[in-house]
Amino acid sequence: MAGRPSNRDERYAQVMQALVRCVARFGLEGASLTQIAAEAGLTRPLIRHHLGNREDMIAALQDHVLHSFAEQTEALIAALPGDAPAAALVEYLFADTTGSSPDMVLAFAALTARAAEDADLRTACRESLLGFEAAIARVLRQDNPQADDHAVNAAAHGIVALYLNVASLAPLDMPQGWTQTAQTIAHKLLEGLDGGS
Repeated sequence: MAGRPSNRDERYAQVMQALVRCVARFGLEGASLTQIAAEAGLTRPLIRHHLGNREDMIAALQDHVLHSFAEQTEALIAALPGDAPAAALVEYLFADTTGSSPDMVLAFAALTARAAEDADLRTACRESLLGFEAAIARVLRQDNPQADDHAVNAAAHGIVALYLNVASLAPLDMPQGWTQTAQTIAHKLLEGLDGGS
């Protein structure tokens, strides 16, 4: 008989969600253990136990955010239909019901800001973003086998840029037409791949 599962993993997830929310709101330098504890509804010593010192906290945030992005990308690609996956991808990325979290995008932005002074973090963030772009390019290439690689890569780059812009600015509660314009431009990028252009 298996023992009762520990609540350590559940507690750690709770701490990480609070960390992401605080970094999204206050930045890496502004997110304190006290704020994270209040956001998580836990004590400051328990937060310190899970996150350690500031450098440990940043490393934990990096691991959590980059691992979450990789998992979400894999799940998104796996869920695409066999017919017209590129159009479905654009619809998913710009839909109101998307699973992307503005807090995660803003936490990623905070990490990238710090990456200017941390070569390892810069490499990890760059690889994560380029991995996302490469996954988008694979979908576009699958749906448009006649298109040349340069066109596919350019379209994937544009779609990623549009998506990150929309996701990172979501807290501004931009008008619906603003997001729809980004989605329309992303579809135009797909249309540009039709016919091998």
